[in-house]
Amino acid sequence: METNGAWCILVELEVNANTTAYMTTHPETFTWANRVYRPIPMQIGTETINSDGSLPSLNVDCSNVGGEAFRFAKDNDLSLNDVMLRMVNTTLTTSGADARCKLQITGMFFNEEVARFNLALPINTEISGPKRVYDRSTFKSIPFGYKGYAIITH
Repeated sequence: METNGAWCILVELEVNANTTAYMTTHPETFTWANRVYRPIPMQIGTETINSDGSLPSLNVDCSNVGGEAFRFAKDNDLSLNDVMLRMVNTTLTTSGADARCKLQITGMFFNEEVARFNLALPINTEISGPKRVYDRSTFKSIPFGYKGYAIITH
């Protein structure tokens, strides 16, 4: 990645299956890779890691003046929506070079001035693998006629 020039964060929020909101920390409207990003006053926090076994998370604080962020979140049900954070060099707008991280919205908090979005790594809890076959060729210690004594579920 280029080390010269200014950097900004691009935020791509998946609003629904057909719509993505493009926002930036840059003070002006910013075009990168043929997409126009709207400037939003926001602060990207640092990664938070807890010792309670929860996944690492990241807070994004943005302006909620007039309740605009609250209304947007309420109208579009943003819970568990995907968010792509990209760090790009503002002098290389057509290079496609970026550092990116895809996260999901896991929580939202609002007050009169600030909206806080808690982001974490997307986790698929509906993972399934190959079905295990219990037979004597795989498990030599299974006694003959074990199906009459055990309940096996998949």
